[in-house]
Amino acid sequence: MNSIESASLYLFSDQEWPAFRELAGPGRVGLQRGADLGEKMLHCFEDLSQQGHDRKLIVGSDSPTLPPEYLRAGLELLREVDTVLGPSEDGGYYAVGCRSLQAGMFKPVSWSTESTLAETERAFERAGLTSERLPTWYDIDTIENLRRLVSESDLSEHGRRWLDQNPDL
Repeated sequence: MNSIESASLYLFSDQEWPAFRELAGPGRVGLQRGADLGEKMLHCFEDLSQQGHDRKLIVGSDSPTLPPEYLRAGLELLREVDTVLGPSEDGGYYAVGCRSLQAGMFKPVSWSTESTLAETERAFERAGLTSERLPTWYDIDTIENLRRLVSESDLSEHGRRWLDQNPDL
């Protein structure tokens, strides 16, 4: 199936948020655990694997206009390769997916740097994992990124409402 509409969606966060439980639904919220982002993602993948999910795709919350077809492409690629990465314009990535887990797959990686994507690809290669890239997109890390988001016409109703309530941006 070439669709994200039938995917099981989960929300992982660094702390308990009652609104997240309501938003995601029963059994669909998890707490992140680990010393760094790589450990947190690996534990997330492990948790989802234990629940029987074979293709897993983590998407950052800071790419609100990400085209859904990029996610569809990632899930499809995971039928053929062990991992996928969705590069962001700043050298990181907006999404990471896997179907095969390896304990060191995110080591060593310097997080939130211009080299995060390249270091992750090298870590995947060292772990013996095959990988493909998705199309490049951007995420919201700077005020310039936020201004770009404001100018986009396809921003969701919720995003547009939030921006309207914060006109000083």
